[in-house]
Amino acid sequence: MKLEDAASYTEKCFSGEPAPCSGVCPLRLDIRSFLEKVEKGRWNPAYKTLRNAVVFPAIVCSLCSSPCEGRCEWVKVDGEPIAVRLVEDACVRSAKNQKPDIFAIPPKTESIAVVGAGVAGLSAALCLSQKKYKVTVFDKNIGWGGSLRSHPRFEIFDRDIELQFSAAGTLFEFGTEITSPDTLDRFDMIYLAPGAGGIGFDLLSSWNAELLTTSEPKIFLGGSLTGADKVLGIAQGKSISITAEFFFQTGKAAASISGISISGCGKESCELSMPDVNVKDKTRIVPSGLLGYSEDEAKAEAERCLKCDCDRCVATCEMLASFKKKPKKIAIEVYTDTQVNPPLSAHTLTRQAYSCNMCGHCKTVCPVDVDIGSLLQLSRRARTGDSAYPEAFHDYWLREMDFSTGEASFYASPKNGGDCRYIFYPGCQLGAHNPEHVTGSFMLIQKEHTAGIYQGCCGAPAFWAGDSKRQDENFAEIRKVWLELNKAVFVFACATCESIFSIFLPEIPRISLYELIAASSELSPARIFESASVFDPCNARGNTGMEKAVRDLARKSGSVLHDLPEKNRCCGYGGHMRTANPELYETIAGNRAGMGSYPYIVYCANCREVFLSRGKECAHVLDFALNLASGGSIHGIDERRENAIKVKIQLMKDIAGNVFIPEKHEWDDLKLVISDGLKDSAEKKLISQSNIKEAVWYAEKTGDKFIDRSGLNRCSLQKPVVTYWVSYRKASEKTYEILEVYSHRMRFGSEES
Repeated sequence: MKLEDAASYTEKCFSGEPAPCSGVCPLRLDIRSFLEKVEKGRWNPAYKTLRNAVVFPAIVCSLCSSPCEGRCEWVKVDGEPIAVRLVEDACVRSAKNQKPDIFAIPPKTESIAVVGAGVAGLSAALCLSQKKYKVTVFDKNIGWGGSLRSHPRFEIFDRDIELQFSAAGTLFEFGTEITSPDTLDRFDMIYLAPGAGGIGFDLLSSWNAELLTTSEPKIFLGGSLTGADKVLGIAQGKSISITAEFFFQTGKAAASISGISISGCGKESCELSMPDVNVKDKTRIVPSGLLGYSEDEAKAEAERCLKCDCDRCVATCEMLASFKKKPKKIAIEVYTDTQVNPPLSAHTLTRQAYSCNMCGHCKTVCPVDVDIGSLLQLSRRARTGDSAYPEAFHDYWLREMDFSTGEASFYASPKNGGDCRYIFYPGCQLGAHNPEHVTGSFMLIQKEHTAGIYQGCCGAPAFWAGDSKRQDENFAEIRKVWLELNKAVFVFACATCESIFSIFLPEIPRISLYELIAASSELSPARIFESASVFDPCNARGNTGMEKAVRDLARKSGSVLHDLPEKNRCCGYGGHMRTANPELYETIAGNRAGMGSYPYIVYCANCREVFLSRGKECAHVLDFALNLASGGSIHGIDERRENAIKVKIQLMKDIAGNVFIPEKHEWDDLKLVISDGLKDSAEKKLISQSNIKEAVWYAEKTGDKFIDRSGLNRCSLQKPVVTYWVSYRKASEKTYEILEVYSHRMRFGSEES
């Protein structure tokens, strides 16, 4: 992976970048940060922020034309822009500690001549001196200030200049007119800022406005002579101090360091978040005195700042909020985490990369469509490709996918022959949670359409795991079945399946089950809830046909529907984040269950499981359509597999008249005595009853176990990724009392003597 591969996902993101007001500031003052400090009355830190940006605070807050106010976001909502210049002036008057910083930098050997002691030359001289260059300023006048010497406020400006240079160590040669650059040959670099009408030594025609270079390699030019006003001249002085470093290292200037144009931040059309617009005063604070704002007035005006930034994804996504990383930082870490050899890796993004639901919400709320989920999916694919990924985060789900595409998989043409117009594709979880949802829906479809059926898995577990190889193999099998079944239209009960197909198998025509049956004359939905809210799963986002059909079915039942505050939010199931970040999973699942006070109508089997496990009253829309009992119970891992097999057995019998005999294991006949609490705990850890039985069976068969003084047996069962541990007692023949169950990723080796 290259850095640009990851960075391309977030290149449009402006979260954390300067606000539009700072973007048009020639001096690049971080106005948002400055006003935050003023609002809190932190005058000294505010002054330091101001001074570091503008060089001469008293001068700038008097002379600046305030282009920032023209880009204040208040203008967009018919309010008055923040009076930044007046707040700056109040800060200069209020800060008690204005001593300039002294930087502990080793002195540099290079010498630099600055011609002109106006603010443009002074800015360059001060910034260069602070970097410990040997700087000498020449001016034909008897003191500094240039044209500002005749300004009514020059006394204030003079004190500001003296204060800023008090720790600089700059040499000044006043009353010295430079008539030829040859007199400055002893200097390694020359910056000409002679002011309007000054002598440019015939170099102005060769001046580069971006680099400030001239045709003479070591002579640079700026200030009023180039048409810059006072503030832009100060900005040029800051810029030349950066240019000097590149110049002395490489012998040439660099195009990327000027950054002083007033054309803006490059994001003229950015849609920033502007919180609390309605509770802030649109009207600018008016100074009560002739000197400008008092401290309280300046703080009140600063408080009006909207703190313009974009944090929509972080503010509305529990995962992003918990990790507190800007999108561009995530992109950098996606790249850097792939550059370390796996045995020595110190991954900084691993937990976050696997804590994402891949739900697409971040892209939906982002004004420029930045998709963090896809970026983290890139990370997962890269890690899997390099065999440097936490396999245990996905092991359970991938084994379930193997079961669904293997033993539980089944497909068949229409029972009575004829061209197959539709293929009902229920997905791997619908029948696992309720077999009647599959068999009943298929019967309903068959009454009006020529339809076959294909029970399998769309490959979402492989997609979420970043396992492209397994994913592609599954897609190849799906295409093969589709071709065999006359390229029929796939009918989806699962929004995730339809979403996966739309991305990776776009050639296969699609329709949702709910769209197909909503218009059925055979349908008479039962009213389960008087009032309810439809919970749209994350993968139904953009699938307006599916969303509308579900609501049509619910309304046909007579239920009154109430909208939830948000649509298409992940219930917590997606992306396998449950294994990577259990606490975050619980938070997300709880938040979704608490979104509405009415019972939920769901059309995702996984959403149903999540909500029922949290005591949220809900029912699948197929319970309405097929007149089934509402809600139902939560099925454990083994029960879900048994249900999937039941569906296959019934379909094979009904369609083809065949008998399917499920795979039998030697440990299946064992009986477990296990408390409800321990059973629930094991389920949360994704440990099935079959896992426990296999561990006990293997221990009893081989004798590979520990027995403590009380007679309690402890055994382990090592799988390729996970090791299971069980503590048990034998109750009777083939019956075992289970006392403790857990799993982990560690491996234990054994040595033979």
